[in-house]
Amino acid sequence: MKKIQKKPYFIILFGLFLNIFSIHSQNNSEAATYNWLDRNLGVESLDFRNGPAHFNFDRTVDNQNRYYISNDFRNGSITYNNQNYYDLYLKYDIYADELILRPYTDSNNMQINLIKDNVGSFKLGNQKFVNLKNLSSTFKGGYYDETLNGDKSILYIKYFKEKNNTLKDNVFLIEYRLKYEFLLLKENTFTLINDKKEIIKLYPDKKRKINDFYFMNRDLKKDDPGLFMKNLMKYINNINL
Repeated sequence: MKKIQKKPYFIILFGLFLNIFSIHSQNNSEAATYNWLDRNLGVESLDFRNGPAHFNFDRTVDNQNRYYISNDFRNGSITYNNQNYYDLYLKYDIYADELILRPYTDSNNMQINLIKDNVGSFKLGNQKFVNLKNLSSTFKGGYYDETLNGDKSILYIKYFKEKNNTLKDNVFLIEYRLKYEFLLLKENTFTLINDKKEIIKLYPDKKRKINDFYFMNRDLKKDDPGLFMKNLMKYINNINL
């Protein structure tokens, strides 16, 4: 009788184990499943196939370009019409504020501008960008680098490039200059924080700390304003750099 009674308990425990294992592996396998489906069905089957072709005829000074970081495609993912797509070849045109997709086939040189209104967010490597669609007209709309802060505020960085035409060896070339705009979402309000004074207004009790950080990181502010601002927010919120 004792042996007969053990069987139901064993079956129940085994069932619970399978259920826990299934839940744990579900999230891990979701991206892999989407990758397999997308690659085997082809890019023409995906929801974002109707975007216009991307062309770039820029002739630039010193091989400059209009893109974020570089002209090369990087591995990334997107949320498009509330659907997640993983393991894509992407690059970000920060002059035109366009996200560009290269289809999977290596021999395919086609590049597609994804329809911006349908893009909720995307990732390039581990860096997340979100499409801020409902900002006040006083702020630039479009894609922003998103960083969560310890005080439940969110730092948004807008990368963009301005271009100037310059004459070099009797040829007109384009010269790009990288620019930044910084927004902080705090207590459900967006504030432009390009200026130190605006940051101090938001954190008046940390004025000395903010001034110290600016003084100690002058070179970083000049060389990489985006990283400077991310580190400043961490410093204000006592997050390890």
